[in-house]
Amino acid sequence: MMSHRATKRIAGIFALMAVAFTFQLVNAGNGNPFRNNSVGGISINADGVVSNVDIESRKLLLKEMRQSMKPAEGKMAAKTELRMVSLRGLESAIADAVQNQQGALPDAVKYLAGLQRIQYVFVYPEQNDIILAGPGEGWTLDDKANVVGVKTGQPVLLLDNLLSALRAVNAVQPERISCSIDPTKRGLANYKNTLNRLSQAGVRNPNILAPQLKRAMGNQTVTINGVPGDTHFARILVAADIRMKQIAMELDDSKILPGFITSARNSVSVTNSNVNPRWWLACNYHSVARDAEGLAWEIRGQGVKTMTESELYQQDGQVQAAGKDPAAQKWAHMMTERYNALGKEEPVFTELRNVMDMCVAAAIIRNHNLQQTAQLELPHLLGQQQSITTQVWHAPREISTQTSFIKTSRGIVITASGGVDIDYLSPTQNPTLSPEVRKVWKKAESLYSAAQWWN
Repeated sequence: MMSHRATKRIAGIFALMAVAFTFQLVNAGNGNPFRNNSVGGISINADGVVSNVDIESRKLLLKEMRQSMKPAEGKMAAKTELRMVSLRGLESAIADAVQNQQGALPDAVKYLAGLQRIQYVFVYPEQNDIILAGPGEGWTLDDKANVVGVKTGQPVLLLDNLLSALRAVNAVQPERISCSIDPTKRGLANYKNTLNRLSQAGVRNPNILAPQLKRAMGNQTVTINGVPGDTHFARILVAADIRMKQIAMELDDSKILPGFITSARNSVSVTNSNVNPRWWLACNYHSVARDAEGLAWEIRGQGVKTMTESELYQQDGQVQAAGKDPAAQKWAHMMTERYNALGKEEPVFTELRNVMDMCVAAAIIRNHNLQQTAQLELPHLLGQQQSITTQVWHAPREISTQTSFIKTSRGIVITASGGVDIDYLSPTQNPTLSPEVRKVWKKAESLYSAAQWWN
């Protein structure tokens, strides 16, 4: 916490603790065990309230996962720029697990053969197959229970998240996928009333202000749309948003990205004690590229950007848009520019990009009728046949408010909200023709083997 003496009034800047998550797939008929009390640094109780987990619980989780994890072998363990995963092969692997293994999938399938980003979607009509392709390598566990590449330390893609993406995009009425963490209307009104009372009483000590303002705001509400809230996919959305706030409010340091608090201190843009710079993470893609035949597709662009707008908090807890704050815009632009480097420091940001990639790939397949082109049915992957499901967790619903303080020369800065917005349709709507994509398709065709589900 910061203990600077405010020149006018001091307000809390609210943040939430970052989290990381793990999963397993099981047969739907066997039920899904809950391991919510030791999930990558957090505990979620049956009421959906998020809190920190102790170090010993994390050690136990890591020990359990490391004992059960089977590493990649042979060619699958090697680093490559073009790892290919067959959707027909995945469908067959799931069907076999349901029939012969009581839904238990091998690690190679759960970790998609070490695929680390979906850059391409290829269709091979003669093989009745659709291929997801991009860089890949063997996998291991980092100290926070993330499944990452052995050499790069970057997350590998998880079948669990791919199932969520495919099923969300192919729903009868698909929704835009989003996550939002916001104070309640009552909490905002209580906060404003408490702040005014303390200010009028001349209270300036952060050690007195912090607990009272935190108690006044109460828990913040987690809202998730487009995917079930009890999935690993949904938790990535929440975790990335929380980690962004941690960095912005300097509750935890980043070597890649300085916090917003330092840049906002004494900013001329801070003119109103009720104004809150809100940030959220959104898709950052160019239009996808395709070949003339519509068999080769490339997902282009960084993947994620940071957006901002200011909100005006009123006395009754209502929130109104209040334009854009230059200091907040500058910080958002800086985070966008450094996002790839930040993802190497904080794997959850790379995981967020990965699930966005999955949604865009799923949208390419659906919107451009690639299943029909390949004459490929995917009942298990799309959830049309209720045989296998993702691991179920207690869904996060509430997160307690954390506070830190800054001194400004113009007033009070408040931030207590944010989120993630995945607009997976826009990048797919106006494809760009590219002969280069066709060249990669031909290279992949030369490596393709229908005898196995990955190449």
